[in-house]
Amino acid sequence: MKKFFIYSSVLALLATLTSCFGQHNHAPNPGVHLNSKRIYGPSRAAAPEQLENQYPKADSELLMRVEDIRNKLYPN
Repeated sequence: MKKFFIYSSVLALLATLTSCFGQHNHAPNPGVHLNSKRIYGPSRAAAPEQLENQYPKADSELLMRVEDIRNKLYPN
């Protein structure tokens, strides 16, 4: 009787673990950046390329501030 409970518990454990293997453990993934020109280029049929980020030009006040900080950290 003891062997029956051991075998049945092992069988139940293996049955619960079968959902972790193979095709049963896949969630549908819609994709995050499927229509992004920055990642995929002009079209999905084109060869993949990743373009660099486009940032707006910094104004002169910000550039002066960056230069002041750089001079404080690394004086010449």
